[in-house]
Amino acid sequence: MYKVLLADDEGIVTDSLKYIIEKNFGSACETAVAKNGRQAIELAESFQPDIAFLDIQMPGLNGLKVMEEIRAQNIKMKVLILTAYDNVDYAKEALRLGAVDYLTKPINKKVIVERLTGMMHTIDGERQKRRDDLIVKEKMEAVIPIIENGFIISLIIQNEYEDSGKQYRSLLNLEEDYGIIMALEWGNGREGAGMGNPVGSGVRAHKYYDKMAELVKVYFKAFVSEIMGNKMICVIPSVEPQLAYENRLQLIERARSLVTSLKHTAGIDFKAGIGSVKSWEDMFDSYQEALNALRHGKRNVTHIDDLIVKDDLKKQRQVMEQEVLKAVLKGVEHDVRQEAAVFASWELKNQNSTFEEQRLQLMELLLLARRTVQEQGGEPAKGAESIGELLTVQGEEDLRQKFVAAMVELTQAVVIRNQEPDSIITRAKDYIQQNFRRDLTLEEVAQTVGISPYYFSKLFKEEADVNFSEYLTEIRIETAKRLLSEREMSIKQVCIDSGYANPNYFSRIFKKWVGITPTEFRDAIYENR
Repeated sequence: MYKVLLADDEGIVTDSLKYIIEKNFGSACETAVAKNGRQAIELAESFQPDIAFLDIQMPGLNGLKVMEEIRAQNIKMKVLILTAYDNVDYAKEALRLGAVDYLTKPINKKVIVERLTGMMHTIDGERQKRRDDLIVKEKMEAVIPIIENGFIISLIIQNEYEDSGKQYRSLLNLEEDYGIIMALEWGNGREGAGMGNPVGSGVRAHKYYDKMAELVKVYFKAFVSEIMGNKMICVIPSVEPQLAYENRLQLIERARSLVTSLKHTAGIDFKAGIGSVKSWEDMFDSYQEALNALRHGKRNVTHIDDLIVKDDLKKQRQVMEQEVLKAVLKGVEHDVRQEAAVFASWELKNQNSTFEEQRLQLMELLLLARRTVQEQGGEPAKGAESIGELLTVQGEEDLRQKFVAAMVELTQAVVIRNQEPDSIITRAKDYIQQNFRRDLTLEEVAQTVGISPYYFSKLFKEEADVNFSEYLTEIRIETAKRLLSEREMSIKQVCIDSGYANPNYFSRIFKKWVGITPTEFRDAIYENR
């Protein structure tokens, strides 16, 4: 359906136009008639025409003024100017204002039909484009949260940005070169350094996630992650490489208002920790700072700069060191990585100390943790090597990574201390026996028994007298030998049931271990029966 406005003070003209339109286009067009410029403007407001025929010489407001007024409200409207005066100046002005064409009276029926048909095709194309754009927008609305979450994950996992982060930035049309991490945490009141009842409050947070994400974007131009435990990570782009003092205060005040609004919306308590401005490549640091501010800030909203400047450094360091030690002694690698990274980031952020003083603080905590683990019967695999590694690194990032790795190494000693080595290997062997038929890796088995691949490989060799690969192959070959004794099973099926996907590879491995091929082995068995 196309709506056509006919505006001319001559009734014979509007009647002729209406007749031509109805005869050639029938019910595809709905027409409305105005006899002067004022009526045309008023009618256009309610009728909302797609096409308008406007006479230049109407009483009162002329056609050019009418066109200007109507198109200010309806820019998509197509206009044909009509006049009995073949005036080039009128034509130029009409086209400048956006008219499709300029026609002189008397009206030529063929030209009118051609022009209308052309405008209808243009309108159809525009309508289709709008529909297509809406479909794309609708799909993007569903996809954008996934892209945002992927982008944030690439920033908060160390060394991941280079692989995928730039692609996410392109998809999000993110032009700023810097950003700030804000971590939101929720619960029912405070409980130590964290929030109380994280599981129960998490159920409620999932229910209100969409509203929470919308609120974040009301207060900030930000990207929002999915829920991570009882936290949500927000990335706030920044044009400048650092925040001026006044801008930092404004950021904190907006975060306070956000936290209050979130509490009213979800009915649970919220805290926010804010890191400093970093380049996208260094956003992991801002993330660690945000977690640090979240964990150790005494207010509902804490910026990392306020945490270091305003709180007592010695007391703060002691509290954070205890968190690292507790994590190590619990023997949970994920917690140790997080606490150690947070402490190292906090220490290296301290502008009141030199790099060598910061290195010394990290070494002292590592020595304290090592001594504590040894006193409880744990024996770190590397001995004093990790201390030496901290002594030789030069850059802050290398120092942080070596410190975290050394703390993780102590965690493995705690895990091994808490479980007898033979029980760990017994569990590993049981898992291998149950899963050898599929593509099984050392890393998967190590994760199952709760220790790192490095320590698992070392411990397995010591306790089983063979390495992991040899043990897995031995199980598979013994299984194959047993299955080959069953005549009705094909060699290909024996290969699959023994944990091998490629029959040629299976045959080579079998011959290497047994000395003959699977077929020769089967033939030998039946020759002796």
